[in-house]
Amino acid sequence: GPYGPGVASGGGAISAPPFSAVEAQRRTQIRAARKAELLRRWVQSAIPNLAPGTFTSTTLDAAAAGRGVLSASAALKPCLRYMAERIGNADDAGALRLFLPVMRMIEGVLGRLFLERTRGGINEMVDQGNNRAGDSLRASCIKFLEIVVLCFSNRALPGLAAGSQAAIRMAKNAKASAHDFSLEDLPPGHPIITREGLEEIGEYCFSTLRGLVLLGGQAAIDPNLLLAAAASSSVGSAFGGSSPFTPILDILKPAALAFLKIESTAEKAGAESGEKGSFILDRSSIELDFGLSQKSYSLSINAVQMLATKRPVFFKDSSTCLARRSIDPPGGSTGAADGSLTKAAVTGIRTHLRSSCLTLLRNFLSVTSGCWEALANALNASGMKAQADRALQSSRQQLNLMKGGRAARNRAAVFYEWDTSADDSRAAKRKRDTDDAETRVREAKMARGLGSGIQLPTSMVDACELVMLNLENLPPKRPPVASSTPRKHPIDLEFVMDAVITNGASLSIDENHWYDRDGGDAWTMEEGEIGEDGKRALTFTMSSKVLEAAEKSTQGAQLGESEKAFTEQSNIAASKAFSRVLMASSNARSEAVADFGKQLAARLAWTLKGVKPSTEIEKANEMAVEATENSLKRNTECEETLAGSLEFALDYPLVSSCLAFDLVQKGPSSQPRDDAGSNVAASSTSSLSMRILNEAYVCSLNENKENYEKALDVFVSSVVNACDLSNKMPNDSEKKRIANAAASSLPQQLAAAPAVTRTALSLVGSLCDIDEISKKATAKSSKHTIAESAALHAAKAAAEKRATAALLILRDVAFQRDAMRGAAVDCAVAIAAGRMPGSPPIEDKALKLVMNVIFPKNSDCADKVVESATKELELATRFCIDNYEKITKANEANAKKKEKPRHGIKAALLPQSDEEKMALDRVRKPVVLTMALCVRRPDIIKAIMEMSCREGADILAKAVKTNMPKLTKAASVKHGAANIALRVSDMASERETPLLLSFLDNLAPATDKSLPSQELIDACHEIQKNRPDADSRYIIPIVSGMKRDQLVHKLPEFVRSSDSIFKSSLRRMAERLGRYVLIFRDEPDPTESTLRGMSSCEQMVYLHHLDFHNVGIPQKRYLDVIRLCLEDDEVFNDRVVQAALDHMSGKFLEGESLPLAYMRTIILTCSKHESLHSWICHVLLPRLVEGSVYTDKRQWEGWMRCAKMLENTRDHGVSSLEAIQKLPEEQLKMYRAKYPQK
Repeated sequence: GPYGPGVASGGGAISAPPFSAVEAQRRTQIRAARKAELLRRWVQSAIPNLAPGTFTSTTLDAAAAGRGVLSASAALKPCLRYMAERIGNADDAGALRLFLPVMRMIEGVLGRLFLERTRGGINEMVDQGNNRAGDSLRASCIKFLEIVVLCFSNRALPGLAAGSQAAIRMAKNAKASAHDFSLEDLPPGHPIITREGLEEIGEYCFSTLRGLVLLGGQAAIDPNLLLAAAASSSVGSAFGGSSPFTPILDILKPAALAFLKIESTAEKAGAESGEKGSFILDRSSIELDFGLSQKSYSLSINAVQMLATKRPVFFKDSSTCLARRSIDPPGGSTGAADGSLTKAAVTGIRTHLRSSCLTLLRNFLSVTSGCWEALANALNASGMKAQADRALQSSRQQLNLMKGGRAARNRAAVFYEWDTSADDSRAAKRKRDTDDAETRVREAKMARGLGSGIQLPTSMVDACELVMLNLENLPPKRPPVASSTPRKHPIDLEFVMDAVITNGASLSIDENHWYDRDGGDAWTMEEGEIGEDGKRALTFTMSSKVLEAAEKSTQGAQLGESEKAFTEQSNIAASKAFSRVLMASSNARSEAVADFGKQLAARLAWTLKGVKPSTEIEKANEMAVEATENSLKRNTECEETLAGSLEFALDYPLVSSCLAFDLVQKGPSSQPRDDAGSNVAASSTSSLSMRILNEAYVCSLNENKENYEKALDVFVSSVVNACDLSNKMPNDSEKKRIANAAASSLPQQLAAAPAVTRTALSLVGSLCDIDEISKKATAKSSKHTIAESAALHAAKAAAEKRATAALLILRDVAFQRDAMRGAAVDCAVAIAAGRMPGSPPIEDKALKLVMNVIFPKNSDCADKVVESATKELELATRFCIDNYEKITKANEANAKKKEKPRHGIKAALLPQSDEEKMALDRVRKPVVLTMALCVRRPDIIKAIMEMSCREGADILAKAVKTNMPKLTKAASVKHGAANIALRVSDMASERETPLLLSFLDNLAPATDKSLPSQELIDACHEIQKNRPDADSRYIIPIVSGMKRDQLVHKLPEFVRSSDSIFKSSLRRMAERLGRYVLIFRDEPDPTESTLRGMSSCEQMVYLHHLDFHNVGIPQKRYLDVIRLCLEDDEVFNDRVVQAALDHMSGKFLEGESLPLAYMRTIILTCSKHESLHSWICHVLLPRLVEGSVYTDKRQWEGWMRCAKMLENTRDHGVSSLEAIQKLPEEQLKMYRAKYPQK
C-alpha cells in the first residue's frame, strides 16, 4: 500500500496478507524492471541534450547541453550500481540494455568537452567571447570527468595488507558511503562489461584531468584525430559491430596522449638538467585547444585532490601534478594576469593549489607513496615551509599510529592536545608585517628612478605629471656606462623625455655608437625662416668627416682608425636597421605593410654585402651555413657547385639569413597562423625567400649570374636541413611545424621561381632520405613510452608526406620546364633506382612516378626516362665490374666454410656471401626499373643483355636472371610470347646467348595447367634454326609442350649435347607429367599423335631403344647417358627404373627384341638399388627366361652375370636360384659350366 506493507493511514498496525516465495520473486522482478526502465529513460532523456546543434543559438545550445551533463552526472552511479546488481544475478542481457545507453551518454559528454573545436561550438565561443553558459558547460563536463574516474577505478590501496588497520579503516569508510561506486563493486563474468575496459577509460580521464591542471587547459590535439573522432561519434545511435568502449576511447586517447607527450618531454628535459625531480616545461611552445576559467580551474584542482584521497592508486600522480603546478603557477613569478584569467583569479588559483598541496601532505599516503618530498618542495617554494613541516609531522605521526598497537593509540588519545601557541600576538605580528610590506612598496614606487625605466600611464597628462614628479628622484650622479668617455649631453628635459620614451634604454647607450642617438653628430639640422605658408624649412646635412669616411670605404681606399671605426659602426647600424625592418615585416598584421617590408629587406640584403647579421636573425644565418655544409657532405656529385654556394652564404650573410628566416624557431608571437598551423605570410610569390631569389635573378641578367643559382641552392638546403632536424627530434612540435610548412610550400615556391638548377633538384631529392626515421618508428623497443612511440610514428608519417612533396616537385619540373626536364627525370630515376637514398615506400612511389606518370606524358619525357634509366644501369654495371674481385674472393672464402655446396637453378642465383648479397641489393633496383621500361620499349632489352654480359659483370647478370620472370611475364602479355622471343633473339649476339636462354626459359609458362603455345614452339625452333650454333638449348624451354613423337626424333640432339644440357632437357620434358612418372602412356588414337611431353619412365624406355648407329652417336655416349639417368636418384629412382624395365620386358614377351643396354641396366640397377633385388629375382629374370632370352648371345651373357650376382644373396632373403632352376636343361648346364655352384 501507499504507507508500506501492513500499515494503514490511521497508524494502526495490521497484518499483511500472506504471499508465497514465487509471488515475492515476481514482485522483485517487477520492481527491478521498473527501476531499469526509469534509469534507461533517465539516460535517454539526457542524450538528446548532449547532441551538438540542439539550438542554433550557441548560448541556448550550451544551456541545454549543461542540463544534459548534470543529468548524466546524477545518473551515472545509480546506473552502474543497477548494472552490477544485474550481473551479480546472472542477467547479462538486462545489464547490457542499460550499459549501451550509458556509454552513449558518456560519449556525448566527452564530445561536448573535447570535440567542440572541430564542431566550432562551445570551446570557440568561450575562447572568443568569454560566454558564461559555455564556461558553465565546461565546468560541468570537468565535474563529470571526476565522477567517471571515481567510478571506473579501484578503491583498494595498492600494496596494503588485507588485515592491516589501514585496510580495515578504508573498508569501514567504503561501507559507510552507500553512494560510492568503484570497480570492486562490479562482478566479473560479463563478456562485454569488463573491469579492464572501464579501467582504461578511467585512466585516460585521469590523465586528461592532470593535463588540465598542469597546463591550464587542454593541450592541442591533432586536428585530423579530432575530425576522425567527431566522424565516429554518433550520439544517440547504435554502436554497430564495434566495442562500446571504442567511440569513448577515440575521444579520450588523443586528449590524454597530447598531455602525456608534453609531460614526457618536460621530464626528459628535467632529467637532462641534472637536478633531482626537475620538471622543465616550456609553456611558450605549448598550444592549447582551450584554456580554463577560474571556475573550471578550481573544479579541476578539486577533482585531482579528491581522487588522491578517495582513490589511493592515483595519490602519487595527483600529488606530483599539484606540486609541479604549484611550483610553476599561473601568472609566473609576478602573479600577473594570465590569458583569460584576471589577476584576482590567478591569485585565487595559486592559493587553491597551495592549500591542496598542504592537504595532501597531511595525508599519511604522502609518506607511504614517497611523494611528500615533492609536496614539501612546492610549499617551500611558496614560502610555506613552517606549514609544510607541521603537515609532514602530522602525516608521519598518523602513519605511526596506524602501524602501532592498541597501547600506542590509547596513549596518543590521552596526551593529545590542541596547539594553543597561536594567540593574539600572531595576529598582531601578521598585521605589522603587512603594514611594513605596504610601506616598503610605497617607498620603492616613490624612489624608483629612471635607471630601470618607467612604465608610462596610458593618459598623456598623467604621464607628464609622473615625469615632472620624478625629476627630483634623479640620482646626483649619472649611471656608469661601458665606455670611459664622458657623455656629451647634459641632463635636461630632452634627456629625461628620451629616457622615458625609451623606457630607460637610452641611459645605457654608449654614445660612441653614433647610430644609437638618432644620428648623433653624423647629421645636423638647420632651421630656416618661416615661409608664406607658415611652415619652417628644415635642412639636414651630413658631417663632412662622416661623408669622407663613407667615400673612402666605398672606393676601397686605406682607412684610418676613426674611419675604420665608422665603417664598423656603419655595418652594425645597417645590420640592426635591417633586422628591425625584417622583424617588423614578419610581425605586421597588414599584408601590404608585410609585403613592402619584404621587398625592402630583399633589396637591402643584396646591397649590404659582407654585413654580419644582428643577434635577432643570427640563428637564421647559422642555419643557412650549417645546411649548406650538410648538403656539401651529402651530395658528393655536386661538391664543386655546393662549395661555391657555401662561400656565397659566407659572403652574403644577410641574404642567407633571409633565405632561412622562416625556417628557424622564433617567439610565439612572431607570426600569425592559420588553422593548419602554417604561416599566413608564407605565400609562394610574396614570401621573403622568393623576394630574395627574384632580386638575385634580376641582378643575374647583367652581372653575377651565379648568385641566383647559389642563393637557390642555399634556400633548398635550408629547407632540407629543417626537415632533417624535424626527423632527428620527433618530439619537438615546433620543428615539425616548421618542416611541414616549408615542405608543403616548397612546390609552389619552386614553381614560381624564375629558374631551377640541377643542384637544387638534387637537393630536393634529399628529402626522400627518411630511412633513419622509418627504422626508428618501426623498431620495437621497450624503452619507448607510449608518447614517444606515437611521436615517432607521427614523425615518420610527416617525413613520408614531405618526401612525397619532393617527388611532386620533380614531376612539376619535368612537365613545366623543358630545359630542366632531363635533370628532374634523372633525379626521380636515381631515387627509384636506389642510387639516391630513400625508404622503400618512397622508392616505390618514385618508380610509379617514373613509369606511370612521366613516361606516358609524351615522347620527349619517355626518351628522357629511358636515357636516365640506361645511365643508372651503366653505373650499376661499373659498380659490379669494380667489385668483381672483392666479391669473388668473398665467395671463395665462404665456399670453403660450407661442407656441401647448393645445386640447382635457383641455388645458382642465390648470393654466396654477404658481399655478393649487398651488391645484388645495390643493382637490383636499376635492373627492375630498366626491365619495367623494356615492357614499354622492347629494344632496351639489348642494352640489358649487352651490359650484363660484360667481363666482370656477373653480379648484374645474376640480378637480371633473378628478375627475368617478371620481364617475360609482362612482355609476353603485352607483345605476345612468340613475337617477343623472336625480337629478343634477333637482338642477342653470340656473347649474350646465356641471357637469351634465360629469357626463353622464363618465357614458357611454368604451371601444370598451361603448356607452351604452338606459336612459341615454332618460334623457338626458328630461333634454333637461325642461330649460328643451332644449339638444342633454344628448344629446351618448350619441350614440355612438344608432342612425344617429335621429342623422340629430337632425343638424339639432346644426347649429343653436354651432360647438363641433356639432363635439363629431360627435366623439362617431364615437368608437367608428375602423375605419369611411373607410366608409359599409350596413344589414345594410334593413327594420330596427341601426347605431349615425355614422362621419366618413357624417357628411360626411349633412351634404351635409341638407334645410336643410325643417328651417328657413339655407343659409349649411348651407354653413358643411360648411366647418367641411373645416377640421378632424384628423378630416376628405383620405382621409375622398375617401371621402365617392366615395360620393356613385357614388350619382349610380346615379341619385341630387348634393347642393347637392357641387361647392362639391370646389372647397374642391382648394384644401385637393393630394394629391387626381390623383384628382379622373382619376376624379371623368370620373365626373361620365359621369353627365351638365351637366344640372344649378348643378352644371355648379361642374364647369366645378373643371376650370378644375385645367386649367393640368400642371407638377405633374396636369391636368383629359383629363376636359374627354370632354365632349360641345356642352358642350365651352360650356366653351371660357367658359374659352378659352390
